[in-house]
Amino acid sequence: MIKKISILIILLFSIVSFSQTQIKVVDAENKKPIPYAKLILQGKDYYKNTEENGEAALEKGENIYEIESFGYEKMNVSKQETTYSLHPKFQEIEGVEIAKPKFTEAFTSGSVKKDNFGFMGTKISWSVIDFFENNFAHEKIFIKKIKIPTDVKDRKTDAVFNLVFYENIDGKPAPEKFKNIIVTCKKGKNLTEIDFSKNPVTFPREGIFIGIEWIINEQNHYLDKVTKMNLDGSKEKNVIVDRTNPFFFGYESKDSTVFGKSQNNWYKIFNHKGNIVSPHKLSLELELTN
Repeated sequence: MIKKISILIILLFSIVSFSQTQIKVVDAENKKPIPYAKLILQGKDYYKNTEENGEAALEKGENIYEIESFGYEKMNVSKQETTYSLHPKFQEIEGVEIAKPKFTEAFTSGSVKKDNFGFMGTKISWSVIDFFENNFAHEKIFIKKIKIPTDVKDRKTDAVFNLVFYENIDGKPAPEKFKNIIVTCKKGKNLTEIDFSKNPVTFPREGIFIGIEWIINEQNHYLDKVTKMNLDGSKEKNVIVDRTNPFFFGYESKDSTVFGKSQNNWYKIFNHKGNIVSPHKLSLELELTN
């Protein structure tokens, strides 16, 4: 019996292995792996990210259309390979004034309070950002620290996500992010902090959009049991669904400046008719200094 079970396990492993294609994304100059690179898949409404070692497993029918990683040139894929090399993006900046904070005063923007509403990652790709207004009188303001409550569920390992920054263009986020930081958060419920005190980020006079982009890979993946509501009013209990860590919190507000991004289009989450959820803000607090 034990021998039969062992043979069955080997056969199942072989079937799974043959149905997957292992790929790797590396830096074109030093050949080092690029962790958490985004793989845009042809004809799919989701993306995948590489693991920390730059590798990813593609299922049968998953073909890469485009590869993105912050700080690298975007790659359009015309031929499926097992290794992809991304070229670093170099930008010439002229006449940039490098200002240093005085650290004499402290301010905050946003909040880490939370209620029973939050933002959850699934297999479907999306991002969530919120607007932070600069209504301070000081000429120069810097971001010293960012605090964001996180919840990493059903995993023995830590999770990762992209902390993303977008310029404010007439009350809407710019098409492309200008800063991206990979953040590690501990398993369970924690207040995750990102310290910029050594390299403070300028807080623009016109305000800034900051938020999260889920990294969809095996490191963050977990299975959840839910009760599914069908269109006919019936319920299905203990339905297994794919989830992506971490979970982010929100808190109720009179109005909301939260934007979501899906299929490269920004939309205001709480600005459409029929929304049964009251306006919320993303639970995220900026520690600022002059």
